[in-house]
Amino acid sequence: MPLINLSVLRDLLDEFDALTPQLHPEPDAQRRLEDVQYTVCVYTGVRDPQQAVSHARGLLSEAQAGSR
Repeated sequence: MPLINLSVLRDLLDEFDALTPQLHPEPDAQRRLEDVQYTVCVYTGVRDPQQAVSHARGLLSEAQAGSR
């Protein structure tokens, strides 16, 4: 598993959530969304963007549960 900066991953997921196609249909926002998805894929080591985002959310959830 790659080393992951959880703070950066959290920021990426926040940006991913903010850049939904329904809220930002313009091409620049769509391109940024693709960039964020790609970066989450690289961070998590998962090729499929949807699976990478899901995995990232799981990692953050585990980290939060472990810090309690």
